[in-house]
Amino acid sequence: MSVTTQSRAIQLDGLRALAMLGICWDHWVPKAWNFNLPYEIGLYFFLVLTGYFITGSLLRIRDRAEAKAEGGKWRWQAWKDFQWRRGLRIIIPYYAALTIAFVFLAPTLWHNLYWYLLYLTNIHIALIGEWPHGTSHFWSIAIQQQFYLFWPVVIWLSPRRFLPLAMILFAAMAPLSRYFEYLFMPPFVWPGKISWGVFDFFGIGGLMALLIHRGFPLSSRIWKILMVVGCGAYLVFEFGPRFGLPPNRIGPFYATILSVGLCGVIATASLGWRNIAGKFLETAFLQKVGLLSYGIYLYHNLAPIILGKTLSFLWMGPYADSVPQIALRTACFAALTWAMTIASWKYLETPLNRVRGKGLKG
Repeated sequence: MSVTTQSRAIQLDGLRALAMLGICWDHWVPKAWNFNLPYEIGLYFFLVLTGYFITGSLLRIRDRAEAKAEGGKWRWQAWKDFQWRRGLRIIIPYYAALTIAFVFLAPTLWHNLYWYLLYLTNIHIALIGEWPHGTSHFWSIAIQQQFYLFWPVVIWLSPRRFLPLAMILFAAMAPLSRYFEYLFMPPFVWPGKISWGVFDFFGIGGLMALLIHRGFPLSSRIWKILMVVGCGAYLVFEFGPRFGLPPNRIGPFYATILSVGLCGVIATASLGWRNIAGKFLETAFLQKVGLLSYGIYLYHNLAPIILGKTLSFLWMGPYADSVPQIALRTACFAALTWAMTIASWKYLETPLNRVRGKGLKG
């Protein structure tokens, strides 16, 4: 079977699904069931993918505007159009999820609600140094929304010949901020949760998009090398000390190395794997999960809160920590998350996508 454009998107959706399922498993089951695996790689994959896709879109917008010789007047209107398109798809479902969270966690959220309303949850977490119960996942959504606000400015205002340098400097802020995080303590307890702590994922994903935009082929063997070396090095650095390898001093750069490896994963999956792995990523179940991954992420942490308030018996009884009861709870989390996700897709995201499509045609 030839590898078509459709199959490329399919396999990336399959990777989205695996990343999302890993995140859900990590948040839903006891620590003993996680086997100390690095499920955070799933979140990092989403951030690199965001940098890659958003940057590619912004570069194409810039090409079209400059081809029309509009000078610099196009940027403000293009920025507003970009925020409108992203907002319809992302912001309204976010506030729907936040409303549900407020209904079930009003005493906890009330005094900190403005952090969530203004997409500053990550700053709030950096200040308090702990994960808020039931709403901790909103930190990464806040970071992405902040990225959407200022990244068009970087891509559209930087001279073309300096774009690679701008992206490299942008990405470099992340490992440097992690290396010198003590400089931000206080007032921050967890400085790594501030936006610049993940700039390497966005920036390196963006640099990949720039390379592709300027003609570097996805079919290059270099991407496979980066995938193996980058992801392999991250796993060695992360797990090596647990198996007796001596510790090293490049911890702040682990994530940067991984982001390079994830670019290789995105490139090779974009072309499509013609093996059992590729077929697995194209299964109908993973396709559906990948398509709805944003909604799943929004609601997956709310499901245990809702069920804890409504079906508290799932946590009670002499077998509360037994394998069958934990499995039952997890299945209930999955069922409720799926129900909320489908409802959000049907009644919010799909109608909003139609509105956005009409706006684009206009």
